[in-house]
Amino acid sequence: MIEQVLEKIFDKVDKIPTFPKVAMQALEILRKEDVDLREVERVIKSDPGIVANFLRIVNSPAFGLPQKVDSLFKALMLLGVNQIKFIIVASVAKNYFEKNLIGYGLSSEDIWLHSLGCGFIAEEIALDAGFSINKIDAVYVASVLHDIGKIVLDLYTKLELNKFIETFEENPKQDFIQVEWLVLGVDHGLVGATLLKRWGFPENICFAIRAHHDPDLMLQSDVAAIVALSNMLINMLGIGGGVDVFKYKVPSQLLGFLDIKQDRLLKYMKIGLYKSLVFKKEF
Repeated sequence: MIEQVLEKIFDKVDKIPTFPKVAMQALEILRKEDVDLREVERVIKSDPGIVANFLRIVNSPAFGLPQKVDSLFKALMLLGVNQIKFIIVASVAKNYFEKNLIGYGLSSEDIWLHSLGCGFIAEEIALDAGFSINKIDAVYVASVLHDIGKIVLDLYTKLELNKFIETFEENPKQDFIQVEWLVLGVDHGLVGATLLKRWGFPENICFAIRAHHDPDLMLQSDVAAIVALSNMLINMLGIGGGVDVFKYKVPSQLLGFLDIKQDRLLKYMKIGLYKSLVFKKEF
């Protein structure tokens, strides 16, 4: 039944451009143990748009470089691997969040700030956990793209808006995810994961996106657990969560699974808020 619903949804979705091949290739190279920056440069240079974005962001006040950089290779050398990945993923992801999501009651700025903040929180948690570079990469990419399923489903939520409102009125204790399942037969996590699978993203990233609202699935992977926690924390700040943003609470099982103390959460929320406000201006 779910497969049929997904097929019906994706049969009608032909306006969402695929994740650029150049960006995918660059990320693949950056996941290697010995990263060849000349190879990264060669791949990125084949897309002038990404090059322009890259240099503009690197030269922004947010990075605070001592002098202007006009060479892509020099920029790559000045940045760490994680920062290079951040710029590539964020500059591409921004293109998907440029429209207001009317069906979700979110402006383009809301959804972008939410995605950035989630990414920054997740990255900080992964760094504290001592994750490998590749795992930090998976956590960051999944966090920035975790709500991409909303882009796909927005058309349907707009068409079924009255039904959504009626369902909320009938079930005031339910959250938006439960209402998505009741009205549409899927949720945006499942749709987002399906989209990224079609684009060829690694399984751990797809699973984390699938699981970020599922209390059982999020405890099956540390990457998924961090994405889920980061989403909860950025929602608790009131950033881009939609109609039920303040219903979020962090389950003790999730903190136990990640071995994170409650008193660390405020630190992560502050980092997510500060960095997202700084960097949103640069994209």
